[in-house]
Parts: sequence; structure tokens; C-alpha cells
Amino acid sequence: MIEALDLRLAIDGRPILDGVSFHVARGESVALVGANGSGKTSILRCLLGLVPFAGRAVIDGHDVVGEPVAARARLGYVPQKAAFGDVRAGEALRFAARLRGAGAGGIPGLLQLVGLAAHAEARVRTFSGGMQQRLALAVALLGDPPLLLLDEPSAGLDQEGQELLVGIVARLRTGRRTLLLASHRREEVGALTDRVLRVDGGRLVPGAERCAQVIALEKRRGGRS
Repeated sequence: MIEALDLRLAIDGRPILDGVSFHVARGESVALVGANGSGKTSILRCLLGLVPFAGRAVIDGHDVVGEPVAARARLGYVPQKAAFGDVRAGEALRFAARLRGAGAGGIPGLLQLVGLAAHAEARVRTFSGGMQQRLALAVALLGDPPLLLLDEPSAGLDQEGQELLVGIVARLRTGRRTLLLASHRREEVGALTDRVLRVDGGRLVPGAERCAQVIALEKRRGGRS
């Protein structure tokens, strides 16, 4: 589903990514973990085609640079903090559906899925941070894309907001949907992903790939990862 080969990115002459290569199989859930500034978000931006990079990135057989529209049509993206402005929740989804070329018929079901069915006509500026992130997840799911990219989706949320969002994403994990999550939260990684790719200084750390279940076990034992 994802093929990244020798991704390299520099901003103002400063190297951000330095030869990142990895593969994510269809139906697999993978976490990118690392400190702030390690390059996790930059990897996602390359896959989204949002920054000019060297190397190659392929989404479900479509080259991100050579076939940008086809590649983006295969994925949904949840940023760290969504920006909706002063619109109603239903309006935001209908607008995003038009941009994606997706039908509006599934919008009520998506609002139900993310627990916002009763808030379709409410203005997003009145939503809590957790509600806004769940709306962002609904936007990402428009058109039922086979791949989800999530960039620190529960950052800044309170405990209840984190648990609600993680619970919804966990239910989306099926054999046909692929997940790539950038996160530093051990609980989130353990609940949502099968394996871990550790990023440090714009590179993947050799031998740092581990099953997320190990991280969850370390947490229960009070260990350190």
C-alpha cells in the first residue's frame, strides 16, 4: 500500500529527511515514533505530496509525484489540529465531499460513526478539541479511502478526548484498511498499530522496528521504551 524509497527533504538548506525507506503492506497498521522534530510529520507530508522531496513515494501503486491526484484519492489524512473556520459540521463535510468528488449520501453515517450526529448543524468553533479531531477523522473517511494517515491525532486532547478518538480509529482497523500513524504516545501506538518504525534525526533507526504489543506490555509493567 505504501512504498517509500530513499526519501530526502531539505528546507532552507537544512536536511530534514535523510534517506528514509520503508514499506507498509495493505491492511497493516504502522506507527512512526520519535521525538518532536525527528521527521515523522515530514514523512507524512512527502506521502501527501505537500513538499518537494527527492526519492520516490508510491501509494497503492500510484506515484505521489507522477500521479498526485490518483495517489491522494487513495488516502485520508488527519492532521494534528484541523482548521474548519466558522462553519457547521455538516457544511464542512459537504464541502470536503465536493472537493474529493465523493457523494454526500454517506455523511450522516460518518457523523454517527464519530459521535457527532447530534451536532451536524452546530458551528465547529463551538466544538471541543476532541470533537474537532473527530470531525477531521470523518472528513478523512469521505469516499472510504483504503489508507489513513494520522499525524499526532490526539495531541493536545484531554484524556476523555484521547480515548474517544483512539476508540473510533481502533474500530476502523480492518483487513482492508491500512493505517500509518505518527505519534509519541505509547498508549495510542499500542492500541492502534502492529509495528513501529522509530525516526531519529530524519532517519529510520536500524533494528528499532518492534511490535506495538511490546510497547503496551512495557507500559503495563511500568517499563520504558
